[in-house]
Amino acid sequence: MKLNKVVVHGNFEILHTGHIRLFLYAKEIGEKLIVGLCTSGLESEEIRRRLDNLKSNRIIDEVVCYFQIEELIDKIRPNAVIKGREFIGVENPEELLLESYGGQLIFSSGENNILQSDVSPSLFSKTLVTRESTENFLRRNQISLDMLANTLNTFETKRILVVGDVILDEYVDCTPVGLSQESSTLVAQPISSKRYLGGAGIIAAHCSSLGAQTTLLTVLGTDNESEIVRTFCIDYKTTLREVRDNNSPTILKQRFVHGKQMLFRLNRFQAQGFSRNIRDELKSQFYNLVEGFDAVIFADFSYGVLNFEDIGDMVARAKSLGVFVAADSQSSSQIGNLLKFKGANLICPTEHEARIEIRSQDGLIVLSHKLLKLMQSDYIFLKLGADGVIVGGLKLKTDHISAMNENPVDVAGAGDSLIAASTLAFSSGASLYVAAFIGSLAAAIQVSRSGNQPISRSSITALLDQLN
Repeated sequence: MKLNKVVVHGNFEILHTGHIRLFLYAKEIGEKLIVGLCTSGLESEEIRRRLDNLKSNRIIDEVVCYFQIEELIDKIRPNAVIKGREFIGVENPEELLLESYGGQLIFSSGENNILQSDVSPSLFSKTLVTRESTENFLRRNQISLDMLANTLNTFETKRILVVGDVILDEYVDCTPVGLSQESSTLVAQPISSKRYLGGAGIIAAHCSSLGAQTTLLTVLGTDNESEIVRTFCIDYKTTLREVRDNNSPTILKQRFVHGKQMLFRLNRFQAQGFSRNIRDELKSQFYNLVEGFDAVIFADFSYGVLNFEDIGDMVARAKSLGVFVAADSQSSSQIGNLLKFKGANLICPTEHEARIEIRSQDGLIVLSHKLLKLMQSDYIFLKLGADGVIVGGLKLKTDHISAMNENPVDVAGAGDSLIAASTLAFSSGASLYVAAFIGSLAAAIQVSRSGNQPISRSSITALLDQLN
């Protein structure tokens, strides 16, 4: 049987996916969800803004303002108060108050696999992502459109080095013929195909297209696919520095699709990784190249180019020269390891990748802080897919940027555009929040079309113009 009244309370400076998960869990166990908004130290206008944000969420049945938690508990006398798992083992003033009349203190962070965008839109106001949410982020972080435009204009003075796994992506359009008579196997006929530069390659191409002088350092095979990669680099005005491996094929990902539906994917790569000689040559080239660059992006797709034994030295070398270091280690079909990039200035994990490293079920904000401390990094972008990104720093407040494109065509590559554009902004002296916003604009553009294509600076400028 459900509890009568359940309370979730806090200051709710921003309303993010972690809060939504708590609200949904509260509605699972309770008939009525009451959210307590702590107004201690807040100006009246700020109280109004936070109240409006909470009241626009239709999961919540009632919002109550309070100064001290004792006041809230005494007024409502809830059957339960729900707090995140990160509060387990610390002093919780609600506990004794609740026990005095038979209430419960429950620790939960909701279901980690629930995204705000997965929830029925009827629970929210008309749209999950609005112009207002974008403007709120800019306002609370004191960011002007001129500030964003000026940052974009500095990109052409920057030199960026991208190091990592280059992938050749091939989309094969197919027509389903039917099921095989011998077995329940789908038979499809290929119609056409198109290839795109992926992995570290598209990150470098984004940087070049945004105006930076960009160099790509990677390992390529001696096959036809490697020639296609070289042609892409010429077309995208990206300088290629490669280590050639006669024993390993260039990484190829083939996606067989029908309309918007992917039938299956085929990956071709060297499973056992690269030899010590290849890795030594890559490291030597990095040492010879890195001086004079404004930033390095390590793009690790876990296919072996960036080896755990070498990366620590490479990160340390870059930082000793005053070069900004950004790192992304992806875990999808392959198993990544973000810890190899310990000390990087910026890390960009997905929530799943962060939980793998921390082995934690904590709320999103606490999860971000724990990973920052473990990684000894300055900034984190915790990617939430369709729910945008949590951004924070060890000495900075955490914030949330909603996904800016409500109708994505192809979500592949959103993280690549995010790290490319935001790293350029960081290297131009931008704040965490300016860099994250510009990166989010780039991601919104990327998911608006099918396949990886370099994002131009003019396309971001055009998107900024829409905010005027």
